Amino acid sequence: MIPRLCYWTDGPRGSGGRDPVEVIERLARGGVELVVLRERDWSGAAWVACAARLAKLRADGLRVLAGRRLDVARALALDGVHLGAESVPVAEARAFLGPEAIIGYSAHEPAEARRAAKDGANYATLSPIYSTASKPQREPRGCAWLARAAREVPIPVLALGGVTAADVPELRAAGAHGVVAISALGGAPDPEAAAREFRRVLADERGT
Repeated sequence: MIPRLCYWTDGPRGSGGRDPVEVIERLARGGVELVVLRERDWSGAAWVACAARLAKLRADGLRVLAGRRLDVARALALDGVHLGAESVPVAEARAFLGPEAIIGYSAHEPAEARRAAKDGANYATLSPIYSTASKPQREPRGCAWLARAAREVPIPVLALGGVTAADVPELRAAGAHGVVAISALGGAPDPEAAAREFRRVLADERGT
């Protein structure tokens, strides 16, 4: 089952300028289930140190993916990788990482997500749903677009782009399996409390 509450690191912006591993630890306590380490400037040593610090959380169930870095995902035995249009093709990643790896794909159109699914992706993000500082050049697509797109994609869809906990009900109603948040989770003053609020709303939407 693909997790419903996901967090992506994004340098200082994604962690409020704090140590990203400490932020992830607090988010995991609050209920974040999957983390994508989207750190393009980390050295090999930084990746190794991060993986070591996250080992206990992973043993407790947190899933950790490398953003684009297949080599890192395999060398450090991470749970998988998240790819995009400028990354290695999904089919190559699947062949490289094997059948058990989680492979996500960033799509901006349903056709992209369908191709990724056909090539072996486990989930796709669709974005940007709302305005976001990380992609100011992209026009937000909105929930009506998400609803149409999600119906066309055969794998779980995660809504991405300016997502807050208050948005969860309409995103779930539009067909999103779950959500990805960056600043609303990692940039929050209290990441654990922010994650708990996302979990509360997600649980309400699932009727539990």
